[in-house]
Amino acid sequence: MQDNYRKLEGILYNYKNIIAEIKNIDIEIIDLQQEYTGCGAINYKEKSSPTNKFNSTVENEIVSKEKQMTYLQNMRDGKQRLINQINNAIEALAENERKLIELRYFDKLHFKEIALKLNINDTYCMQLKSKVINKLIPMIFITKI
Repeated sequence: MQDNYRKLEGILYNYKNIIAEIKNIDIEIIDLQQEYTGCGAINYKEKSSPTNKFNSTVENEIVSKEKQMTYLQNMRDGKQRLINQINNAIEALAENERKLIELRYFDKLHFKEIALKLNINDTYCMQLKSKVINKLIPMIFITKI
């Protein structure tokens, strides 16, 4: 449980970075789709192997790009699922709990600043944060508990 607590805090602290990574992966996928060398001049170095397998630069390029795109798409999908889980879990929180998470982890404010904005005691603010994180853990790590 303590491991999930730290892991969730790390995810929340990196929430904006994960969203930026998703956008960068999308850009990379678009770049891969648009950049294509295609057919060139005949290269006499291309020979068939004893198994009659052709070693074409065009085929190699296509296979390589497909592998890259599949890898990037899988990475993007995993990150997007994580963001969706976080968003769904945060929506289930009360307004003051949601605001505390946003101020602490997304805006990276100190407890005194958060306490002032939420009009609560800073000691209670720390206790509320622990309570909220423990509330989020079963929502985020459904299969890992």
